[in-house]
Amino acid sequence: MRSQFGKNGGWSRPDAGNLEQVSEAIRRNVRKLGPILLGIILVLLILSGVYSVNPGEQGVVRTFGKETGKTGPGLHFAVPLVQKVNVVNVEQIRRIEVGFRGKERVPSEALMLTGDENIVEAQVIVQYRVVDPSKYLFRLRDPEQTILATAEVSLRSVIGRTT
Repeated sequence: MRSQFGKNGGWSRPDAGNLEQVSEAIRRNVRKLGPILLGIILVLLILSGVYSVNPGEQGVVRTFGKETGKTGPGLHFAVPLVQKVNVVNVEQIRRIEVGFRGKERVPSEALMLTGDENIVEAQVIVQYRVVDPSKYLFRLRDPEQTILATAEVSLRSVIGRTT
């Protein structure tokens, strides 16, 4: 039985005249594909700027690194390569443990000296919620470490005054 594609499965070596036709066809197709590829890239770039903020969250928009606004729950758009959005959960109750981590003790935080020079071990859980996401994100390098240090200092101060 004879193949419908001819010899070599339809593949044949083009002759010199045919080679020019092939190269011209490739050039024409590349010219047609250029705008299509550019359009696809442009659509993908625009879609990369779409973001969502869930209920209970707040978005902080930065344009060229400077804070320019806040967004609430919903679907939003940020200009790609120009704007960046940080989303913070403002309803979540966060907790920091002072004097322990899970079941492990942290003696450097837990052991404290009272006013009558006795040593006590104190363990505290600090619960907090983010009220202003801008301050939470950009005013402190490590907000959780700052809250931990502040809670420890406050606890030591109160325990140090008691006898």
